[in-house]
Amino acid sequence: VTIAGDRSSFVIGLIENRAKEVGVAAFDLRSASLHLSQYIETSCSYQNTKTLLHFYDPNTVIVPPNKTAADGMVGVSELVDKNYQASKKVTMARGCFDDTKGAVMVKNLSARDPSALGLDTYCKQYYLCLAAASATIKWIESEKGVIITNHSLSVTFNGSFDHMNIDSTSVQTLEIIDPLHTELWGTSNKKKSLFQMLKTTKTTGGSRLLRANLLQPLKDIQTINTRLDCLDELVSNEELFFGLTQGLRKFPKESGSLSLLLQTQKGHR
Repeated sequence: VTIAGDRSSFVIGLIENRAKEVGVAAFDLRSASLHLSQYIETSCSYQNTKTLLHFYDPNTVIVPPNKTAADGMVGVSELVDKNYQASKKVTMARGCFDDTKGAVMVKNLSARDPSALGLDTYCKQYYLCLAAASATIKWIESEKGVIITNHSLSVTFNGSFDHMNIDSTSVQTLEIIDPLHTELWGTSNKKKSLFQMLKTTKTTGGSRLLRANLLQPLKDIQTINTRLDCLDELVSNEELFFGLTQGLRKFPKESGSLSLLLQTQKGHR
């Protein structure tokens, strides 16, 4: 495949689920490399996805048919429409985003041995990016009229640039989201996970943000310091703290409320 001049050589596949997890498959046509990422979007603005798209600067973005995203927020398809008009957007049937086929493709095409790549673990943990890989590879082979040779691709698994990743085994062992042996001990089990102990949030968005930060700890120093400054302000100002707490209780699903404010009916501009 020939790429002229300085034109971007990346083709990217994007897909998300209702839990606001996003799978990304970035295929570099120049270097025959495939970069897979999966992460939880912690903001309504899809900042992690924007960061990746800005980094790769793709010439083509492949997405499934547009539908309302989690909590009625903007989906990845609309994100591309609004922010990356220079990129060609291709819509492929949702059936093309098949994580099982994607896993087989990546295993067959990867230059590294599947065991060294850790694909057996990633298949369960990173199913969305494998689904994105399936659609991306299928489109490249169809559109470019090529067949990618087995064991020829350099494949890497990444998270988002601003967050760390914790593998699924560690999440279970450390009891980050769910306590161990809950089913074995029955409903009388009073043992709590880290998430359950820290969950004193007042809104669904706050609960989702807490869960996301436990699974993908933030490593951006500027954002961490800003959050610490906010915490200092709340700790030192009880009136502000309790006032915000009471106010947030009136908006348990604040992200859904915000989305309604952003929507405009046809014919009413």
